[in-house]
Amino acid sequence: MGIPETKSSSFDVVTDRLGHTAFARAPMRLSFAGGGTDVPPYPQREGGAVLSVAIRRYAYASARIRDDDQFVIRSLDLGLIAEGPIGQLSELDQRLHLLRGPISRLATDERGVDLRVQSQAPPGSGLGASSTIVVAVLGALLSAYGRVATPHQMAEMAVEIERQDLGLTGGTQDHYAAVFGGFNFLEFSESDVVVNQLKLPLATVATLEHNLVLCDLGSSRESATIIDDQTARYESDSGETQSALRRQRELAVEMKQLLLAGDLDQFGRTLGQVWESKRAISPLIATAEADHAYEVALGAGALGGKIAGAGGGGFMLFYAPFGSRFEVAQALRDLGHDVLDVALDDSGLQSWTHD
Repeated sequence: MGIPETKSSSFDVVTDRLGHTAFARAPMRLSFAGGGTDVPPYPQREGGAVLSVAIRRYAYASARIRDDDQFVIRSLDLGLIAEGPIGQLSELDQRLHLLRGPISRLATDERGVDLRVQSQAPPGSGLGASSTIVVAVLGALLSAYGRVATPHQMAEMAVEIERQDLGLTGGTQDHYAAVFGGFNFLEFSESDVVVNQLKLPLATVATLEHNLVLCDLGSSRESATIIDDQTARYESDSGETQSALRRQRELAVEMKQLLLAGDLDQFGRTLGQVWESKRAISPLIATAEADHAYEVALGAGALGGKIAGAGGGGFMLFYAPFGSRFEVAQALRDLGHDVLDVALDDSGLQSWTHD
């Protein structure tokens, strides 16, 4: 999609909070259908649609403004510390490259920053972790530097940072899910992203939280490789890839309607259709491990499931009716996989200050 200009200077400036610490957290997401239709050039040419929900697995960041030109970055997950003058951010350890973009947008030679980052899922998990980290860091930095932004501005700037400033391949759904939270039907066009926030009855939300099963396949993947393959196949007029992406968009619409109608068993079955369509986009998406987990889960009573992100590893998501959820989870554990409960987030990006 074409990304609107959203430079940090366009935000309202209140005052920076020198000596105070700003905190932020942003939720990761589960993408039900439409994944891949948010990746250029598909949305510019045909228009994309994604149905997703934010979950209570978060990226956290804290930022404290300095009165000099130095930065100190601590990644609690990686056990890494980096420090130096703002002018040397380009020399940052490659493992911390996601943090360079937000800092470069906001830090100055007179106002450096101390930054801490922690994530409850690693990049490559399929939960949108990389983009969620960018959103959380951006939220903390904007608060610390006294800049005020709307949710749409926040999401647009996070997209710019990851896709333009850092030059990382990928789509745009994750940034919007992390900022807005909740259930979202996202529509992507050449020049705009429309966020349709879905308000569902408590019974629907509670049933989904119980019946969704999240399975860690125990392997991560480099999503850029899969996305590059998808894009090359789409641009080379690969009929299978083009048809699969169009079907993804159609299924996103169908699953939105099923959610709103409260037809959750059919919603679960349709997850299986999403997986069949998803695996046709690129041969790199499905793995033997994922296929085996899928077969075992359905044999234990799951109605459907799919890979959580771009594919190639990470998490798989299954829908199991109330009466068979325990059996499905246990069957996946018997394969040696970790199984996680799903709790849904409806708050999106949150930021606050604390002395």
